[in-house]
Amino acid sequence: MRGITNYNSIQQYTESVKLPVGAYEVKIIRAEEQNDTLCILFDISDGEYKDFYMDKFNSDKKAYPDNAKFKGVLRLWYPNGGQYDESNEKRIKTTLERIKESNGLKTDFSKEWNGAVLKNCKVGMVFREQEYDYNGSQGMSVQPFQIITLEALREGKFTIPKPKYLNGSAPSSVTANSTEELPLDDDLPF
Repeated sequence: MRGITNYNSIQQYTESVKLPVGAYEVKIIRAEEQNDTLCILFDISDGEYKDFYMDKFNSDKKAYPDNAKFKGVLRLWYPNGGQYDESNEKRIKTTLERIKESNGLKTDFSKEWNGAVLKNCKVGMVFREQEYDYNGSQGMSVQPFQIITLEALREGKFTIPKPKYLNGSAPSSVTANSTEELPLDDDLPF
């Protein structure tokens, strides 16, 4: 066996836990705009996978200090004059109203557009598998799909959607666990 001179300073590979498809209670860390997108930063707030995204981020920071990304982000696109404007508006309104209902918020989102009111709100979130092709790597990852009320979550009144494949294609033969890389922000990469 050959010796390695920097053995004590080499990082080991770590176990990577994959979030199962399902519905979870999440807590909103913050909400802010990035370009034409409302980004809702969240983490799982209860159960076996509590703090899943923060734990993953902290683990990645140790292994890859310059490339760690916080991946608990739900992106909602603002209308931009395109063919999906009506759908995007419905998705934003539905999300905000479900957060409002789950937390007893008195905010009138037709007049008040302050993302700070969403901080620390809890809501249900449904996750599904989604195929990706990123920098030549293909596979499946578990991604946020939609917000549901806490009541719907607790009563099991939700449906887990089928996996989403690239370009409506059939499943690829490659399956791996990965999520989209996100740019860095101040306190947490966002």
